[in-house]
Amino acid sequence: MLRIISVIWAAAVKDIRTALTERSTLVQTVTLPVNYWIAMILFAFAGSFAPTAVVMLDHGHYAQQFVTAMRHSGSFRVEVTTAAQARQQMRDGTLVALVTIPADFDQQVARHHFVRVSCQIDGLNLDLTADAMRGIRYAATMFYAATRPPAPPAGPVSIVAQRHNEYPATTGYIPFLSISVIVIALMVSGMLQGGNAAARDYETGTIKTLLLAPAPRLAVLAGRMLGAFIISLPAAVAVMAVVIFLAGDHPAHLLMMIGVCLLTLAVFVAAGTALGLMVKDRATVAILVRAVPVPLFFVSGVFGLLSYQTRIIQDIGVGLPAHYAIVLEQLAFKGFTTGTLTPLADTLILGAYIGGCTLLSAAALKFTRMEKRLA
Repeated sequence: MLRIISVIWAAAVKDIRTALTERSTLVQTVTLPVNYWIAMILFAFAGSFAPTAVVMLDHGHYAQQFVTAMRHSGSFRVEVTTAAQARQQMRDGTLVALVTIPADFDQQVARHHFVRVSCQIDGLNLDLTADAMRGIRYAATMFYAATRPPAPPAGPVSIVAQRHNEYPATTGYIPFLSISVIVIALMVSGMLQGGNAAARDYETGTIKTLLLAPAPRLAVLAGRMLGAFIISLPAAVAVMAVVIFLAGDHPAHLLMMIGVCLLTLAVFVAAGTALGLMVKDRATVAILVRAVPVPLFFVSGVFGLLSYQTRIIQDIGVGLPAHYAIVLEQLAFKGFTTGTLTPLADTLILGAYIGGCTLLSAAALKFTRMEKRLA
């Protein structure tokens, strides 16, 4: 056992020292995940709230309450402006909705009379159009529930809408997306480091020495993965700091969050090691890590629950380890249950991925040894 541990540690130290000399790879493992986070946040800023101009021809108490209800509806980015400015913005295509509160709004509401609030919507973007239509209805319902002016004896029956949250606290769209960025950071850094370390031996010719070394192949593989794991930790910590301190995602279960991050990093280090042993070229590893896992990552439940997606997306997502890592991260950060399995099942699936990738790496080494013998 001591001999195996010494082999694992020696292989890890060797790879760590070599990786520290390759600064370009280290820079990529830190900058790529941060760039993905910035891109996703910019995407969320553009699509999470509909830019809306409100023209207030009445500045009374009820009119102010209606604007407040719009702001709290979760669908609008409200800007109170003049009618001329709002029309110009609508012509310029910078608004999704233009809401006009009539001059007699307060008077009509106080008298329990019918009052019309105009909402002009730019239907160019169907998704934002639907959000604006739902939002204006919800804002009207919230306004009525908050004000509830007493109805006259012969008036209509008062209807009050109430909303009850399943979870004690909700989260915004940007913090929700930011949690998933940790997974993409672990995926990119782990696969790049693991793949580069494995492919490097083929490019430098040191694979022959490893194959002839009087040490168990699994011990050598474990050492390679441990080295890539350790060298990837700073990138993971940097991205977690960005998500926690900049995005404001404070984990509800700190120890669970740390454990999930370490398990996720181990999964992708193992996957990167298997990839590097199969392609045997660092440039190819870098291309494949960007071209294949990153696009697949976006069908793993990043933008919403996987169970909300179409059947084909669900079938792809459940086959990817990123999905289970995202589900566990969302549970650790927010206490949200976004998967269909138990947390233990998600954890065991990630462990199975580590075992499968390790066996795949061992098979790749064995195949290489057979090739060398035949040569």
